[in-house]
Amino acid sequence: PAGLLQGDFKPITLDSFALFMNRGGFDYLGTDRTKLKTDDQLQQVRSVIQSNQIDGLVIIGGDDSNTNTLVLAESLYDLGCMVVGVPKTIDGDLRYESLLPISFGFDTATKVYSQLVGNILQDAQSVKKYWHFIKLMGRDTSHITLEVALQTKPALTLITEEFIEKGYSLEDILDYICDAIIKRSSHGLNYGVMLVA
Repeated sequence: PAGLLQGDFKPITLDSFALFMNRGGFDYLGTDRTKLKTDDQLQQVRSVIQSNQIDGLVIIGGDDSNTNTLVLAESLYDLGCMVVGVPKTIDGDLRYESLLPISFGFDTATKVYSQLVGNILQDAQSVKKYWHFIKLMGRDTSHITLEVALQTKPALTLITEEFIEKGYSLEDILDYICDAIIKRSSHGLNYGVMLVA
Protein backbone atom coordinates (compact mmCIF):
# COMPACT_ATOMS: atom_id res chain seq x y z
CA PRO A 1 0.00 0.00 0.00
CA ALA A 2 2.85 2.52 0.48
CA GLY A 3 3.28 2.80 -3.30
CA LEU A 4 -0.48 3.11 -3.63
CA LEU A 5 -0.61 5.82 -1.00
CA GLN A 6 1.93 7.85 -2.97
CA GLY A 7 0.68 6.95 -6.45
CA ASP A 8 3.99 5.21 -7.18
CA PHE A 9 3.41 2.86 -10.14
CA LYS A 10 5.42 1.05 -12.77
CA PRO A 11 3.96 -0.89 -15.68
CA ILE A 12 4.72 -4.61 -15.86
CA THR A 13 6.00 -5.45 -19.33
CA LEU A 14 7.53 -8.61 -20.75
CA ASP A 15 10.88 -6.84 -21.06
CA SER A 16 10.87 -5.51 -17.49
CA PHE A 17 9.88 -8.91 -16.11
CA ALA A 18 12.20 -11.05 -18.28
CA LEU A 19 14.97 -11.19 -15.66
CA PHE A 20 12.51 -12.56 -13.09
CA MET A 21 10.76 -15.13 -15.29
CA ASN A 22 10.53 -18.54 -13.58
CA ARG A 23 12.25 -17.19 -10.46
CA GLY A 24 9.18 -16.26 -8.44
CA GLY A 25 9.21 -12.53 -9.03
CA PHE A 26 8.84 -11.53 -5.37
CA ASP A 27 11.78 -9.15 -5.58
CA TYR A 28 10.28 -7.65 -8.74
CA LEU A 29 6.95 -6.91 -7.07
CA GLY A 30 8.55 -5.75 -3.83
CA THR A 31 7.14 -5.82 -0.35
CA ASP A 32 5.62 -3.36 2.07
CA ARG A 33 4.51 -3.43 5.69
CA THR A 34 2.13 -0.45 5.65
CA LYS A 35 -0.89 -1.02 7.86
CA LEU A 36 -3.88 1.04 6.82
CA LYS A 37 -5.09 2.62 10.05
CA THR A 38 -6.20 6.20 9.44
CA ASP A 39 -8.90 7.91 7.43
CA ASP A 40 -6.16 10.07 5.90
CA GLN A 41 -4.43 6.98 4.50
CA LEU A 42 -7.69 5.71 3.01
CA GLN A 43 -8.39 9.12 1.51
CA GLN A 44 -4.93 9.09 -0.11
CA VAL A 45 -5.68 5.69 -1.65
CA ARG A 46 -9.10 6.84 -2.86
CA SER A 47 -7.50 9.90 -4.47
CA VAL A 48 -4.91 7.78 -6.32
CA ILE A 49 -7.57 5.30 -7.44
CA GLN A 50 -9.78 8.08 -8.80
CA SER A 51 -7.04 10.09 -10.52
CA ASN A 52 -5.59 6.98 -12.21
CA GLN A 53 -8.99 5.42 -13.01
CA ILE A 54 -7.98 2.13 -11.40
CA ASP A 55 -10.75 -0.44 -11.45
CA GLY A 56 -9.00 -3.28 -9.64
CA LEU A 57 -6.31 -4.10 -7.09
CA VAL A 58 -4.69 -7.44 -6.25
CA ILE A 59 -2.97 -7.58 -2.88
CA ILE A 60 -0.71 -10.56 -2.19
CA GLY A 61 0.35 -11.29 1.36
CA GLY A 62 -0.32 -12.61 4.81
CA ASP A 63 -2.80 -11.71 7.51
CA ASP A 64 -1.90 -7.99 7.65
CA SER A 65 -2.04 -7.64 3.86
CA ASN A 66 -5.39 -9.38 3.68
CA THR A 67 -6.73 -7.20 6.50
CA ASN A 68 -5.72 -4.22 4.33
CA THR A 69 -7.53 -5.92 1.44
CA LEU A 70 -10.77 -6.00 3.41
CA VAL A 71 -10.42 -2.38 4.50
CA LEU A 72 -9.68 -1.26 0.91
CA ALA A 73 -12.52 -3.34 -0.55
CA GLU A 74 -14.99 -1.57 1.73
CA SER A 75 -13.42 1.85 1.18
CA LEU A 76 -13.22 1.60 -2.62
CA TYR A 77 -16.53 -0.13 -3.31
CA ASP A 78 -18.37 3.07 -4.22
CA LEU A 79 -15.60 3.94 -6.73
CA GLY A 80 -16.16 0.69 -8.63
CA CYS A 81 -12.67 -0.59 -7.76
CA MET A 82 -12.58 -4.34 -7.12
CA VAL A 83 -10.04 -5.48 -4.49
CA VAL A 84 -8.84 -9.08 -4.37
CA GLY A 85 -6.63 -10.58 -1.66
CA VAL A 86 -4.32 -13.48 -2.48
CA PRO A 87 -3.08 -15.33 0.61
CA LYS A 88 0.69 -15.80 0.63
CA THR A 89 2.59 -16.42 3.81
CA ILE A 90 5.31 -18.82 4.82
CA ASP A 91 4.09 -18.70 8.42
CA GLY A 92 1.25 -21.11 7.62
CA ASP A 93 -1.04 -19.05 9.85
CA LEU A 94 -3.51 -17.99 7.17
CA ARG A 95 -5.88 -20.84 6.40
CA TYR A 96 -9.56 -21.64 6.47
CA GLU A 97 -10.70 -25.23 6.85
CA SER A 98 -11.07 -27.04 3.52
CA LEU A 99 -11.41 -23.83 1.47
CA LEU A 100 -7.83 -22.71 2.15
CA PRO A 101 -5.99 -25.52 3.95
CA ILE A 102 -2.57 -23.98 3.27
CA SER A 103 -1.35 -20.74 1.71
CA PHE A 104 1.18 -20.78 -1.08
CA GLY A 105 4.62 -19.99 0.24
CA PHE A 106 4.42 -22.30 3.26
CA ASP A 107 4.67 -25.54 1.26
CA THR A 108 7.62 -24.29 -0.80
CA ALA A 109 9.47 -22.94 2.25
CA THR A 110 9.05 -26.14 4.28
CA LYS A 111 10.12 -28.37 1.38
CA VAL A 112 13.28 -26.32 0.77
CA TYR A 113 14.11 -26.15 4.48
CA SER A 114 13.42 -29.87 4.94
CA GLN A 115 15.85 -30.72 2.16
CA LEU A 116 18.55 -28.49 3.69
CA VAL A 117 17.96 -29.79 7.23
CA GLY A 118 17.96 -33.37 5.90
CA ASN A 119 21.37 -32.77 4.32
CA ILE A 120 22.72 -31.41 7.62
CA LEU A 121 21.24 -34.40 9.49
CA GLN A 122 23.07 -36.74 7.11
CA ASP A 123 26.31 -34.82 7.64
CA ALA A 124 25.91 -34.85 11.43
CA GLN A 125 25.35 -38.60 11.39
CA SER A 126 28.42 -39.14 9.19
CA VAL A 127 30.84 -36.98 11.19
CA LYS A 128 29.31 -37.83 14.61
CA LYS A 129 30.95 -34.98 16.52
CA TYR A 130 29.05 -31.71 15.98
CA TRP A 131 25.82 -30.14 17.09
CA HIS A 132 24.09 -27.99 14.47
CA PHE A 133 21.67 -25.29 15.63
CA ILE A 134 19.36 -24.22 12.80
CA LYS A 135 17.13 -21.16 13.10
CA LEU A 136 14.06 -21.22 10.87
CA MET A 137 11.75 -18.38 9.84
CA GLY A 138 8.50 -17.47 11.50
CA ARG A 139 7.57 -14.04 12.75
CA ASP A 140 5.01 -15.00 15.41
CA THR A 141 4.48 -18.72 14.91
CA SER A 142 6.46 -21.96 14.73
CA HIS A 143 4.48 -23.58 11.91
CA ILE A 144 7.52 -23.84 9.60
CA THR A 145 9.78 -25.26 12.29
CA LEU A 146 7.16 -27.81 13.33
CA GLU A 147 6.54 -28.95 9.74
CA VAL A 148 10.28 -29.26 9.02
CA ALA A 149 10.72 -31.21 12.27
CA LEU A 150 7.92 -33.59 11.31
CA GLN A 151 9.57 -34.21 7.93
CA THR A 152 13.19 -34.53 9.12
CA LYS A 153 13.09 -35.78 12.74
CA PRO A 154 15.93 -33.73 14.31
CA ALA A 155 17.22 -34.53 17.80
CA LEU A 156 15.59 -31.43 19.29
CA THR A 157 13.04 -28.85 18.16
CA LEU A 158 12.25 -25.64 20.03
CA ILE A 159 8.68 -24.48 19.49
CA THR A 160 8.08 -20.88 20.57
CA GLU A 161 4.42 -21.30 21.51
CA GLU A 162 5.25 -24.23 23.79
CA PHE A 163 7.78 -22.23 25.81
CA ILE A 164 5.46 -19.24 26.02
CA GLU A 165 2.59 -21.43 27.23
CA LYS A 166 4.80 -23.02 29.90
CA GLY A 167 6.22 -19.63 30.93
CA TYR A 168 9.83 -20.73 30.39
CA SER A 169 12.58 -18.24 31.09
CA LEU A 170 15.78 -18.11 29.04
CA GLU A 171 17.46 -20.13 31.79
CA ASP A 172 14.71 -22.79 31.57
CA ILE A 173 15.20 -23.04 27.80
CA LEU A 174 18.98 -23.37 28.15
CA ASP A 175 18.50 -26.10 30.79
CA TYR A 176 16.11 -27.89 28.42
CA ILE A 177 18.70 -27.80 25.61
CA CYS A 178 21.57 -28.89 27.87
CA ASP A 179 19.51 -31.75 29.32
CA ALA A 180 18.76 -33.03 25.81
CA ILE A 181 22.43 -32.84 24.78
CA ILE A 182 23.53 -34.65 27.97
CA LYS A 183 20.86 -37.33 27.52
CA ARG A 184 22.01 -37.99 23.93
CA SER A 185 25.62 -38.06 25.09
CA SER A 186 24.79 -40.73 27.69
CA HIS A 187 23.75 -42.92 24.75
CA GLY A 188 27.03 -42.23 22.91
CA LEU A 189 25.46 -39.66 20.60
CA ASN A 190 27.69 -36.60 20.90
CA TYR A 191 26.16 -34.88 17.89
CA GLY A 192 22.77 -33.76 16.66
CA VAL A 193 20.62 -31.18 14.98
CA MET A 194 18.41 -28.72 16.82
CA LEU A 195 15.75 -26.62 15.10
CA VAL A 196 14.87 -23.23 16.58
CA ALA A 197 11.76 -21.33 15.56
